[in-house]
Amino acid sequence: MASIFLKSYQWILRLVVELLDVFPPKRIEKEEFAMRKGIFIRDFEPHEEGSIWVHGASLGEVITLRPFLKKLSEKYGRERIVCTTTTMDGYRQLLKDELCGFASVLPIELPAFIIPFIKKINPKVLLISETEIWPLMLATLAEKKVPYGIVNCRINENSVKLMRIAWSLFKSAIENIAFAFPQEKQYMRRLKILGIPAEKQRILGCFKYDISEKMPELAEIREQFKIAQDTAILCFGSTHDNEEAQIFDAFSPILNDLNAVVIIAPRHIKRVEEVEELLKMRGLKYNKVSEGVEEAQKILIVDTMGELRKFYAVSSLAFVGGSLIKRGGHNLMEPAAFNKPIISGPHTFNFRYEMMALKKANAVTVVHNSEDLRNVILDFMANPDKYRKLGENAGALLKTMAGASDRTLSALQEMGYLP
Repeated sequence: MASIFLKSYQWILRLVVELLDVFPPKRIEKEEFAMRKGIFIRDFEPHEEGSIWVHGASLGEVITLRPFLKKLSEKYGRERIVCTTTTMDGYRQLLKDELCGFASVLPIELPAFIIPFIKKINPKVLLISETEIWPLMLATLAEKKVPYGIVNCRINENSVKLMRIAWSLFKSAIENIAFAFPQEKQYMRRLKILGIPAEKQRILGCFKYDISEKMPELAEIREQFKIAQDTAILCFGSTHDNEEAQIFDAFSPILNDLNAVVIIAPRHIKRVEEVEELLKMRGLKYNKVSEGVEEAQKILIVDTMGELRKFYAVSSLAFVGGSLIKRGGHNLMEPAAFNKPIISGPHTFNFRYEMMALKKANAVTVVHNSEDLRNVILDFMANPDKYRKLGENAGALLKTMAGASDRTLSALQEMGYLP
């Protein structure tokens, strides 16, 4: 029965692809269109012992994979690692990081596209980051006896419900999972509901805590953007629609009186124009990272990819977005890597464990609205040592949570999936 559903899915997917051939999306790049069809736009020859294939869904997963990919490349050489992602932003980040021998957008999982791709890269194992189940692709790998599993696994309840509803479609892909390394117990329980037995699972923690970037040259960053050494930097990272307005309402009445620069980094670069409009409505002048700084302003918009951690590093106070709205938050531990005091909104349901740990360690300040945020900013400016201690607490906590990359590498070697 499962094969009937897979065949039906395959036909629907083929119809979609044929429609896209006739009516291609205006925004799709030629390079992406080629990769979606499994075409190699760069030369590649697999390692003689086969490739280690690592897949991360999007930019966020690619960034999270960095410490693990560094461990893999140090152990086996980057030329043996093949990385795929489902988005062009993720693909560009893979090229920028240079932690793998070959990077590509994941081809559409139709046999005509995915089978030649798999044959070309000659994978010995596929490591899927977090949880992204592509039924046709994984069925193909199972037929070819290529083991696959999930590393750094996290799965929400909605995904479990969806896969159970469409179980006939996902059954084969899930039953053939060779291993799964959930980040914590709740994810292990959800995987068990899907039928992945405990003996295939190991709770190994989260790659997000293995933040290994070197501290950037902070003085150079300040000089580049004309920020004086005695000026505080308030960084608002990974912000969303309906969140920036609350942030601007908080600092705009007091900004002129503060010896501070505000850095705003929208989660999605395509929203930069919206952020600019919000600032213009309030009569606030700003610079953009991509354009450089000729005349210093009190607001700097990050409109470039993959640089948020650099700005967290140089910040005096860091707000982690997606939390003033019901988005669920983003990685609260990124500022902790640089011992920065962390501010968050109340909506962090995607990071419950991190928030509980930060609260317990007295390492986070929670605000509920613009007024709360304004009061925290004013308190920080008046009592910087108090917040410096909060940042040190966050950094100490992060050190106790790190190590998932090493544990994952050791587990894969012990289980025989990596030499």
